[in-house]
Amino acid sequence: MTEVKKIRKLVVIDTSYSFEAIVSRNLYKSILCRDLNGYFNHVWTVHPFASLVTTEEWSDKYGKPTTYEINQSHTFIEGKIGRFKLFNKFPIINFILSQINIIIYIIKIIRNEEVNVIRVGDPLYIGFLGFLISKITGVPFLVRVGANNEKIRQTTNKRIMPRLFKSMNQERWMEKFVLKRANIIAGANNDNLQFAINSGAQAIKTTIFRYGNLIDESHFTDPKKRSLPDKFEINKPFLMCIARLEIVKKVDDVIRVLKIVRDNGNDVLLLIVGEGHEREKLEQLAINLNVNEMVIFCGNKDQKWISSIIPYAEVILSPHTGRALTEAALGGAAICAYDVDWQSELIETGISGELVPFENYTQMAKSTLKLLEHRDYAKKMGDCAREKTLLMMNPEVLNNHEVKIYEKLISSK
Repeated sequence: MTEVKKIRKLVVIDTSYSFEAIVSRNLYKSILCRDLNGYFNHVWTVHPFASLVTTEEWSDKYGKPTTYEINQSHTFIEGKIGRFKLFNKFPIINFILSQINIIIYIIKIIRNEEVNVIRVGDPLYIGFLGFLISKITGVPFLVRVGANNEKIRQTTNKRIMPRLFKSMNQERWMEKFVLKRANIIAGANNDNLQFAINSGAQAIKTTIFRYGNLIDESHFTDPKKRSLPDKFEINKPFLMCIARLEIVKKVDDVIRVLKIVRDNGNDVLLLIVGEGHEREKLEQLAINLNVNEMVIFCGNKDQKWISSIIPYAEVILSPHTGRALTEAALGGAAICAYDVDWQSELIETGISGELVPFENYTQMAKSTLKLLEHRDYAKKMGDCAREKTLLMMNPEVLNNHEVKIYEKLISSK
């Protein structure tokens, strides 16, 4: 008798990237990995208000959701910041109408396609959407917690989503509301998971979904087999930082580190890969410190470019990064990182790099000098970081773990 193959389907509500960003930066792996090597027959990824961050050339700001078929197993849906262009003078009402529209759209998919699981990318607004749609459809929902929101609020003294929540306490209430009601809570690491537990998640319902299976394959290539991109014209040793240019990422500190390192006689450059709201302030800081000619703002780059550059950096500076720290370690780079969020899970001083107290850029500069001056030590740290990361972020192991969690969740329904 022929065994009937089970049909499993997943809806993911996530605001990490618009489809425009995925295409321009070759981030397809972060989406395609969600089917877990075919465990899910089809995955719908939904960004409920993508037009907030996309360019006008990419799509209209207002209207019905736009659907992109990536392949026969993956569909990407972009919601709008407003339902009707005529209502653009009433942004709040227009936003509410667009969100009602996208909620109805998702519910229709879940019912028509008999979706098994809803997954959301954070416990705030889209966490509430996941809860609401789960209640309406009866489909269980999983929350992946990819940040320690409380530490971010403490560091920046700002709300995570200031446009949607009027106070930090409102955000905390929403996190607690969502996390208490989620069927499964998956932290990206131990630190993020502990934040979820502190915010109301029941420990018995928690697990960890690490970054490894959403990292582009190019980062797993042996660093010795990687070559610099064509037209790469930098001919000096360089430090490197890969991060969103936002306050929470503390990229300003790496510019201060460069200043100290150069003042100690090291003729090195600093490559900053990423974009964000802080770019102009960072450029001004470089001018103020008289290192502006030594700082190269590379902007956003695709995964192939980033993976080919990493092994050639003298030191990777990681003030506060997530998957970028994983990519740096897979590249066998010598890493100097702040002890914040999950970074101590991967970087240990004298074992896999240099870990220094959070926001202590003077100590980060000293540790960077140590790595620059002791090249054998730096190479050993880079090799050990890669070896440790290959074990921690093994995609096959992580996929198998996620499958077990989804099996449990689906069978419980």
